Amino acid sequence: MHLNSADRSKLAGVFGQAQERGWIGGRDVDQHIEHSLGFASAVAAVPTVAVDLGSGGGLPALVLAAIWPQSRWTLVESSLPRAAFLELHCARLGWSDRVFVRQATVQSLGQQKQYQGRADLVTARSLGTPALVIEAAAPLLRSGGELVVSAAPDATPRSSELLAAHGRTPDQLTSTSPKFHRSTRTR
Repeated sequence: MHLNSADRSKLAGVFGQAQERGWIGGRDVDQHIEHSLGFASAVAAVPTVAVDLGSGGGLPALVLAAIWPQSRWTLVESSLPRAAFLELHCARLGWSDRVFVRQATVQSLGQQKQYQGRADLVTARSLGTPALVIEAAAPLLRSGGELVVSAAPDATPRSSELLAAHGRTPDQLTSTSPKFHRSTRTR
């Protein structure tokens, strides 16, 4: 997947501001962007409807929204300051018609009917335990929808039993650093 230089520059500015606020790690912004592009490599098909859980400073959702301009995104962030930051920058990027920010917990979104069973893709980066991520994502995904989670290089694949309980099948896509784990909703 390719991110054009204009979008890369705009996003670097957004992520630089997020770093100043302590909302994303201190490594080089380009490394954060490249890591976010790794999510795209883990996806089987470009999504129409996508949800990013625990959006924080905008990674990976803003990068993915830039490379997939036809997709509609919901960014879920529980912190009001971070949600306001994301909303402001989505407006500045001209994406207010297709990237929506919801200030909510990741668990509460799946309890809202308008989000249940609609997402082609749910992403999560540095969100929490496998149980938290799977339980938050499962109600959001349509049948055949994908959950892609970034994991540390030494992470183990998600619990098969937990995935099965939520109608998921595990697929470990890469063994490189970082790892991306993908699962597909089967029911």
